[in-house]
Amino acid sequence: KGEVPKLGGGAIFVAFLIGLALLYIIKSELFVQNFRLLLSLAAGVAALFFMGAIDDKADLNCNLKLTIEILVALFAVSMGWKIDVLLLPASQEIPLGIFAYPFSVLWIVGVANSFNMIDGLDGLAAGIATAVLLSSMAISALFGGVLVPVIAIILAGAVIGFLRYNINPASIFMGDSGSLSLGFALACITMNSATVEAGKTVFLIPLLLLGLPLTDTTLAIFRRWRRGIHPFHADREHVHHRLVNLGLSQSGSALTLVGLSVILGIMAYLVAQGIRMDMKLFN
Repeated sequence: KGEVPKLGGGAIFVAFLIGLALLYIIKSELFVQNFRLLLSLAAGVAALFFMGAIDDKADLNCNLKLTIEILVALFAVSMGWKIDVLLLPASQEIPLGIFAYPFSVLWIVGVANSFNMIDGLDGLAAGIATAVLLSSMAISALFGGVLVPVIAIILAGAVIGFLRYNINPASIFMGDSGSLSLGFALACITMNSATVEAGKTVFLIPLLLLGLPLTDTTLAIFRRWRRGIHPFHADREHVHHRLVNLGLSQSGSALTLVGLSVILGIMAYLVAQGIRMDMKLFN
């Protein structure tokens, strides 16, 4: 109710870039070793931030937005943010081969849009993002990752700083500029956090980490397709809207869903523990 500014994504975006700049100053060797990944991540976040900011103001065509998202995802995948092999329990592997590019692009575009759709209550998207980032940091560290824990904590700090002003009643929204760029970053981070060896990803882990927005988006697409409307056409039948309609307050609904994301994050960590034990047994 009332007029609330929608450029909160700018605060997250700028804080994240400042964090990456400090990473270069403090840990330049880590930055240089992963330059292609960091460059494409920063470029993708910037591109989707500016596209989302324009969309917040001018309401861009859905197909144009989707085209830009696919191009951004293609660039990120070409720079290394991709899944080459799906790793299953008992160290079973499914090489994707020529399907690695389309599969990874679909993941990035799908997560970016699902996160955009889940941003419907004060503090909801930022709260879920915080839970996902902290879980990703722990999982990547478990697998011996170095880059993702650092990126995740930088982005989590930016999101938590924004969340202070986004909890109900919000004084600022992240807007499409924030939700799309944040969703893009989460897609890359969760994918990489579950990578145990070069290109080998335990795909169940990012599916669990982002299970809530992905499930809500899948249901929304089928619901809109059944009614003959565009998948990106907005409605008020998302899971958070349904909880409010059932009688929960906005804050109660947001806390319930953030709590569910925390539980899914714990489950993802337990799966990572199991995979790590499998690797010790079968390798």
